[in-house]
Parts: sequence; structure tokens; C-alpha cells
Amino acid sequence: MEKVKKAEEIARKYHKGQKRENSEDDYIEHPKRVAELVKKITDNEELICVAWLHDTIEGTAIFSPDKLKELEEEIRDLSPNILEEVKALSHNGEDYFEYIEKIAKNKRLRIIKICDIIDNISDNPKKEQIEKYKKALVIFLREEDRKI
Repeated sequence: MEKVKKAEEIARKYHKGQKRENSEDDYIEHPKRVAELVKKITDNEELICVAWLHDTIEGTAIFSPDKLKELEEEIRDLSPNILEEVKALSHNGEDYFEYIEKIAKNKRLRIIKICDIIDNISDNPKKEQIEKYKKALVIFLREEDRKI
């Protein structure tokens, strides 16, 4: 689980000083909880790493292109696959439900995003956020039903 420890270190570095939108929690508590949920589902080390890192690119992009490049290099050193999955999970301005539809097609990303939504729902969301998360979960369930 050496990669997981490194992913946690990277997440802690890039989320340092950030706070959750709807609480006073340090932001790092969110990826920690998402990683813990993913770990209950699978022992796949790379997937747990992606859970730790799922918000780093999206959150770091607001700082500077140099910081973003540095972050991407650190993640690539863990694994190019981890970097690609973290990038795919980064919601960068596209329509939220188009983004969800894209995530729904990939089982690994769907696992992470469902755990992300579960944690977001437990963090005092506004009513409109809850509705958005419910619609996303319906999309994920619909995608899963197609494979049965």
C-alpha cells in the first residue's frame, strides 16, 4: 500500500489550507472519507489512490498552470493510469450531467464518483445539491442496469 500512502501525501499537500464548502472541516477529510469508502468496496490499490486524489486537479487548477503541471507530474510518478483516471474525474466546467454520463460508462470511475456523492450528501448539502446528486445516482443505476 505504498502507492496509497504516497497518494495521501499528495492529496494532503494540494488540499492544505482548503475548507469544505458547507462545513468547517479541512477539505482533506473529504478525500479521506471517499478513499475509506472505496477501500471497503475493493482492495485495488490504484483505485484507492484515485479516491484520495479525485479532487486534486479540479481544486488545483484554480491556483496556477505551474502548480497544476507539478501536481500532474507527481501523480504520473505514481502511475500514468492513476493520472488518467483522476483527470477523467475532474469536472472542469462542462455540463454536470454530461460529465456524469461520461463517468457512468466507466465502472472504476463510477465507483469513485458514487462514493464521492455519498460523502457529499452526508456533508450538509443544500436542497439543490441533493437533487443534483439524486439525478446522478439514477444515471449511474441506469448504466449499471444496462449491463445486467
